[in-house]
Amino acid sequence: MARRLRAPVARILIGSAIGQGAVFGVSPLLTRIYSPEDFGALALITAVCAVLGAIITLGWERAVVLPPDGATARALVRLGWISLLGVGSALAAIAYIGRSLFSEILGSRVFEDYWWLAPVTVAAIGAYALVSSTMVRAQNYTALAFRNATQGLSQAATSVVLGLAGIVPLGLLVSVAVGRIAGLVGLGVGGRRRATNKADGTRARLWPVLRRYRRFPLVNTWSRAVNSVGLQLPTILLIALYGSLEAGLFALTVRVIAAPITIIVDAGSQYFEGSFSSRLRGGEGTLTRSVLRLVRQHLLIGILPTLAVAVLGPALYGFIFGANWAEAGGYAQIIVAAYLAQFVVVPVSRALVLLEYQTTQLVWDITRAVLTSGAVVVCAISGLEMVWCVVALTLTYLATYGVLLALILRATRKYDQTIEARTLGAT
Repeated sequence: MARRLRAPVARILIGSAIGQGAVFGVSPLLTRIYSPEDFGALALITAVCAVLGAIITLGWERAVVLPPDGATARALVRLGWISLLGVGSALAAIAYIGRSLFSEILGSRVFEDYWWLAPVTVAAIGAYALVSSTMVRAQNYTALAFRNATQGLSQAATSVVLGLAGIVPLGLLVSVAVGRIAGLVGLGVGGRRRATNKADGTRARLWPVLRRYRRFPLVNTWSRAVNSVGLQLPTILLIALYGSLEAGLFALTVRVIAAPITIIVDAGSQYFEGSFSSRLRGGEGTLTRSVLRLVRQHLLIGILPTLAVAVLGPALYGFIFGANWAEAGGYAQIIVAAYLAQFVVVPVSRALVLLEYQTTQLVWDITRAVLTSGAVVVCAISGLEMVWCVVALTLTYLATYGVLLALILRATRKYDQTIEARTLGAT
């Protein structure tokens, strides 16, 4: 059994290691091609697209893993594509009409010069999520591994090749969209079998499916949007309040720390969602034990790298990326603790949505968004240097991820108790 459990995770890890390893590996070269201001523009457009990408499918893909029958799952995917086309078209029109206004508000010309980049990237994120959800449902981890590898390799290659060709900063900015599109190709290569169960000739009607899973677009969509705001708005505020140079240094800090973390978080999250939803469909218990086991594993994996960055941050960044980027290592020494908390909690965070605690997730997302954004604004208004803003952000993330873990454990314990009582009643 242990061997069967380890093999899927190993496949995803290998794919993620190839993809994210490529992104991480070219970073020393990118810091010599692109300026800190270019990285600040990347952080801004990535933040905006992440928030919009959370709503473009209206959250239908998050429900794909839940139905016991493939016909309903396929109907959910169709609803997702319909939402993507409708919302995506509206976003493209808004991006074009408001390009000058958005650039003025955000203090960056990136949305005026490259207004088309946001809707293209957001649409790619939505399509990527929809196709990925079918693979997660089928527990087709080979396809997910291909996806992770092709996404990272394409993103890294695009940023390097276009940068060396002098297409700056577009080479850096467009690489995110190119990576997502290439990831779809990777899913096609790896996904040889049907992901929403084998075709059985049935076709579920959309309206009953929409009514049954309406909480996903009505609640979960906004929860995911607020979740992205909680992660991305601090970066947007940092750029607006502290300038693109400081934000660019912080963006590199996040990019370097997030790359290796993403490798394992993606693998753990994808395997957890596939196996967790399978156990829910089968009415199995002991979910709390599964959550705690994964949390302990990630804590043991992450503690030593965290200590290394906390001690050697400036020296590592200065040596790898050049003396001009040593300050980013100082930020890394602080924020790495928050990323450890994310590394431990995020892989199991999908449990709340899968157990249909969407309202609880939404309240937590709103709370985190308010606290993290408030930390940046208060520090800026108080005239504090950016390093103190990073400290405030770190403490806020630690506290909110601790609360999230407590909420997850409460939900899984309640489910386990229900299953245990049902089992005892049957006997």
